[in-house]
Amino acid sequence: MNAELKGVVPYDDVAARMYANDPQLAADMLNACLEDGEMDEFLVALRHIAKAYGGLPEVARVTGLHEKTLYKSLNANGNPTLKTLLGLADAMQMRLAFVPKTAQAV
Repeated sequence: MNAELKGVVPYDDVAARMYANDPQLAADMLNACLEDGEMDEFLVALRHIAKAYGGLPEVARVTGLHEKTLYKSLNANGNPTLKTLLGLADAMQMRLAFVPKTAQAV
C-alpha cells in the first residue's frame, strides 16, 4: 500500500459510520437533499445510510427486496419505486412522511 494512503478511510465508510451513530443526522441529510431537489445526492445519501445498516445485502435481506433491485435503484441513474423507498426506510428504522411546504395559519 502506498505510504501516503496508509490509515486513510474512504469517505463512504466515514459517512456510513456517522449515519450509524446518529440516525437523526441521516434523516436530516435525506430531508435536506429532498428539500433542495438534489436527487443525485439523495441517492448517494441513501447508499451511505444503507451501508450504515449492514450494506445492501443486509438491507435486501431485511426488506425482502432483491439485492439487484436495490443496486439498480440506488445507482447514479436510479429511480427507486415507492415500495423500494418504504422498504429502505423500514430497514433504516425511519419512515416516509409528507409535510406542508409552508406553515399553516391557525
